[in-house]
Amino acid sequence: MDTRRSARRHRRLQKIAAVLAAGVVLGVGSIATIAAWTDNENATGSFGASIFDTESQSAGSPAYASRPTAPGATLTFNATAMSPSTSYFAWLNIRTTTTTTVGGNVTLTGAAATGTLAPALQYRLIRLGGVGSAANCVSTAFTAGSVYLAGSSTTYSTVTTVPASPLANPIGASGAELGFCVEVRVAAGSANTYQGQTATVTWTFTATSAD
Repeated sequence: MDTRRSARRHRRLQKIAAVLAAGVVLGVGSIATIAAWTDNENATGSFGASIFDTESQSAGSPAYASRPTAPGATLTFNATAMSPSTSYFAWLNIRTTTTTTVGGNVTLTGAAATGTLAPALQYRLIRLGGVGSAANCVSTAFTAGSVYLAGSSTTYSTVTTVPASPLANPIGASGAELGFCVEVRVAAGSANTYQGQTATVTWTFTATSAD
C-alpha cells in the first residue's frame, strides 16, 4: 500500500515539474517578443502670421493714417452752394503700410448719409489710374472706359446705395497705393424744398488680404 501511494506521489511531482517547465518556456518566449529594438523620429514646423494694414489720405486729410472708424478722412468737395445737376469732386487714396507683407483687395462696402439734403444727392465713384489728386479727379475722368465702383458713365446712384456685388480693387503689399475719385451732385429735377438744406455722407472702404 505504501508502495502505491509513493508511486502516485511520484507521478504528481512529475506533472508539477512538467507544468513548471512549460511556464519557464512560455516566460522566455514572452520576454523575447517584448524586447524589440525601438527608435523615434521627430519633425517640427515653425509658423508666422502675415501682416495686412491700410491707411488713407485725402485733400482734407493729407497725411496718411489709419482711419478705421467714421468720419475718417475728410473729402474736400467745396460743395456748399449746390444746384441740381452741378457736380463736385473729391479724391481719396488708400495704401498698404510698409510693414504689410501680403496684397489684397479694396472694395466699397458702405454708404451712410445724414441731413435733410441727403435724399436729393447722387454720386458716382471711380478708381483712378494712379493716386488721386486735384488734377485727375475731375469730370473728364468719368468716361465709358473708367473703372466704376458706383454708378456708370451714364448713371448715378443715390448716396446711400452701394452695389450688391462690390468691385474688388487689387492692391499690393508694402506701400502700394490706389486712388479713387467721388463725384456728387443734387439730382436733376429735385424739389425747391431742398434749397438751403445740408447733408453729410460717409463712404466705407473695406480692405481684405488675399492670403
